[in-house]
Amino acid sequence: MGRLRLLFPLLALTSLALALISCGSSNTKLQSISITPPTADSKDYTNGQVQYTAAGTYNDGTQVKPLTVLWSSGPPWLAPRPIQVSGNGIASCGTSPAGTYPVWAGAPTSQSTPVSMMNQSTPMVTATAQLTCP
Repeated sequence: MGRLRLLFPLLALTSLALALISCGSSNTKLQSISITPPTADSKDYTNGQVQYTAAGTYNDGTQVKPLTVLWSSGPPWLAPRPIQVSGNGIASCGTSPAGTYPVWAGAPTSQSTPVSMMNQSTPMVTATAQLTCP
């Protein structure tokens, strides 16, 4: 009977430890982002507006498409670029000079960090596509 009294608390503690471990083991991290189309010429699109989409791959093999990302013409905390990229991934040349420009997408590596809370020190994954302006 004495052993049974010790066994119950030990089982309870073991169950609690396993529950805590399983809750904290969600270490899924974003590994890569791909952007479609990878290159585009604005003259081939209606009104010169190109719709970009992002897909993400996590370290456990999970793929998310579309992936919520922060879109811009470069890291948003740096100087502005000549093209315009909307928050939903539509890029256009506007009055920018002829040339090829990056379309930038970034997302936090941690699923628990919302894109809206990103800043330059947020651990993140980025990708770029290209927009050609005539």
